[in-house]
Amino acid sequence: MISRLDIVILRDVALLTLVCVLGLTFLFTALSLYQIVNRFEVTPQIGTLMSFAPSLWVSLLPMTLPMSALFAATLVFGRMRAERELLLLAASGVTPWRPFVMLIPIGLVAALISWFGVSEFGPTAYAERHSLERQALADFIESPPQGPRELHFPGKGGPDPSIDISYARVEGGQYKDLKILVYNDLGLLASLSADTASIDYRRYSGTLVLTQCFEPRLIEFNPETGKPAGAPLVADKINELRVPFDFGSDTGPSAPKAMVTSELLQDIAKDVEQNSHQRGAAAELVRRVGLALAGLLLPLLGALLASLVNHPNRLLAIGVGVIPSALGYYPLMTAATTLAENGTIAPQVSMLVAPVATAIAAMLITAGLIRGRWV
Repeated sequence: MISRLDIVILRDVALLTLVCVLGLTFLFTALSLYQIVNRFEVTPQIGTLMSFAPSLWVSLLPMTLPMSALFAATLVFGRMRAERELLLLAASGVTPWRPFVMLIPIGLVAALISWFGVSEFGPTAYAERHSLERQALADFIESPPQGPRELHFPGKGGPDPSIDISYARVEGGQYKDLKILVYNDLGLLASLSADTASIDYRRYSGTLVLTQCFEPRLIEFNPETGKPAGAPLVADKINELRVPFDFGSDTGPSAPKAMVTSELLQDIAKDVEQNSHQRGAAAELVRRVGLALAGLLLPLLGALLASLVNHPNRLLAIGVGVIPSALGYYPLMTAATTLAENGTIAPQVSMLVAPVATAIAAMLITAGLIRGRWV
C-alpha cells in the first residue's frame, strides 16, 4: 500500500529528475552540436544543424536520465538527512529501508526508458546522424567559406575514404589553388591539385564532381606502399572529374551502434563462431545493458550514500552520493566493455560486472542501516 511518505518521495524525486534530465540533455546537445561544427571546421546551415538535435536527444537520454535520477535521489535524501526527517521516521517506528522503496519504481521506469533509448531508438538516431552528416557536407560544397581553408571530412573508417580539401580562396563559386587528398585507414589513395575548379557534391551517389577543372594533376597511390600507381594524369582542362566518396552514399553505417539488439545478438554469435579478436557487437551489448541498469541502481546507491552524511550542508551529501556512485559504476562498465571487446570475458558475464558491484554496495549499506550502524 502506498503511504503518504511514498507519495512525497515519489513526487520530489520524479519532479527533480524531470528538471535535471531536461537541463542535462539540453546542455549535452549544445556541446554535441559544437563538436559537430568543430568536426567539419565550418558551420552547416542552421536548418541542417538543428535537424541534428532530435537524434542527439535520443542518443543522450540513456546517459542523462540515469544521472538525473541519481542527482535527484541524492538531493532529496540528503535534504531529509540534513533536516532530521530520516531520524524522525526511524523514531516513529518506520524501518530504515522503508523510505527508499519508491526509488525502485522510479529506477525501473528510468531503466526501461534508457533501454529502449539505447537499444531500439538509438540505432535509428545513429543512422540519422550519418545521413545528416552528408547534408552538412553538401552545405559546405554549396556555400564554401571564404579565405584560405584546410578542411577534413572523415569517412566511416576502415577501407572507406576520407577527404581533405584545401584551397586559397573562392571566387564566383570556383576554388582557387585547389588540393584534394583521398585516403583511408590503409593510406593515401589519390591526390588532386588544380589551379581552378568548381565542386558539386552528389550526396546520393557519394561522389564529388569537379567541373571546369583547369590545369589538373591527378595521382593515384598504392595505399600499402605509398607509391604512385601509374603515371600522373595531367591536362590543361577537364570538364568533369568524379571523385568517389563513400561517406555520402545512401548505405547506412554498419557499426554495432547502428544495430538493434536483435541484430547485435546475431553479430555476437557470428563473432564467437569465427573466434574474432575484436568483438565490437559484444562491447556494444555490454554498454547498452550497463546504461539501462544504471537508471535502476545508481539512484538507489546515491540516495543510500547521501543518507549517511550527517551534515547541514546539502552539497556535501550530494557529492558523497553522486561522485562515488558515478565514478564507481561507469569506469567498471567501461572496463567490462573492453574485456568483452577483446573476448577476455563473455558478454553475458561482462554486462553484470558494474550492476552486480553496485547492487552489492547498496545491499551492504542497507544492511548497515537496518543494524543501526549508520544512525
